[in-house]
Amino acid sequence: MKLLQKYLLEKGLDCAIFATYEKVNPNLFYLTEYVGAGFLVVFANGRLMLHVPSRDLSLAKKVKGVTVSSGKKLSEVLSSNGISVKKAGIDFSNISVLDFNNLKEKLKCDVKASDDSLSISKTMDSQSFCDFVDLTEFMNGLRMVKSKEEVVKIQEACRITDLIITKFVNNFKTFKTEKEAGAFLVYEATKLAEGVSFEPIVASGANAAIPHHKSLDVMNNGFCVVDFGVKYKGYCSDVTRTFYVGKPSVAEEKIYYDLLEAQKKAIGLVKPGVVISDLCIDAEKDLKQKLIHSLGHGLGIEVHEMPYVSTDNKTTLIEGMVITIEPGEYIEGKYGIRIEDDVLVTSSGCEVLSKFRKELIIIK
Repeated sequence: MKLLQKYLLEKGLDCAIFATYEKVNPNLFYLTEYVGAGFLVVFANGRLMLHVPSRDLSLAKKVKGVTVSSGKKLSEVLSSNGISVKKAGIDFSNISVLDFNNLKEKLKCDVKASDDSLSISKTMDSQSFCDFVDLTEFMNGLRMVKSKEEVVKIQEACRITDLIITKFVNNFKTFKTEKEAGAFLVYEATKLAEGVSFEPIVASGANAAIPHHKSLDVMNNGFCVVDFGVKYKGYCSDVTRTFYVGKPSVAEEKIYYDLLEAQKKAIGLVKPGVVISDLCIDAEKDLKQKLIHSLGHGLGIEVHEMPYVSTDNKTTLIEGMVITIEPGEYIEGKYGIRIEDDVLVTSSGCEVLSKFRKELIIIK
């Protein structure tokens, strides 16, 4: 919060406004852990205000260190407290056009375009203007490096994921279809965590060649990619393991272990000071192919967040970042293999948070 306050003062912003409606705003959650609807207003002096619908008052009152308001329009609450907002930061990456129009209505504003911001003219005073400045880049950077408390939550999400995958393997022979297998993962995640962090992928046989395959009413022999994660106290895990249904050939086992070796080597290169694009280029050299999806991505409140681990990202790894390393090999109509771990950048290297074993598990 102090870094956001410093940013507001440096940019001459009176406040930052974060809106959340049906979907939880990850930036608002990051700042307060509030999961209801409404607005968070962070003032340059460090004061926080949650303006929420009456149905979410009980949720808002659980948040420490904030003033809670409800009932009136946001503009009325601000004016009744003698607050004049001339320049505000807006979390544009997490607000739809519809929701932004709703915000304008609550602030009684009309939008006029300007070169580097949205200039807002208050209908109650045509001579008064409020500039809206996008906070997306700043908030992405703020959330990239995790606190110790955040890391603990991601570690626990990974621990739970490992437990569920172990149970999944032990029960695999009972699954008649990919959908059944996926449903098992969802059910276990609701028992041990806050549910899944994304819809699980169970892709068997030729279906595994589709990285984001939607599970079907089949279970094919061959490689079976299982991509799965849970949410724990608002933070995600994202782990992929590839199993084999039936009896693999010598050539298939070699393909798997070559990919595993490349994944382990990529993880071994993760440490502070490494440029992400260099990490990805080295991985592609080891695989002797261009990856059809990125080598990985940041992980935290969202299952995909900054930094993206791709060949065009010149971001330098910093202690406290949590990223995934997930190389894959896909041959259309034949097979697919992906191995993914969640990795914490430490002071001297890295720590793999997902512990489930990676030798090829054969299910006969």
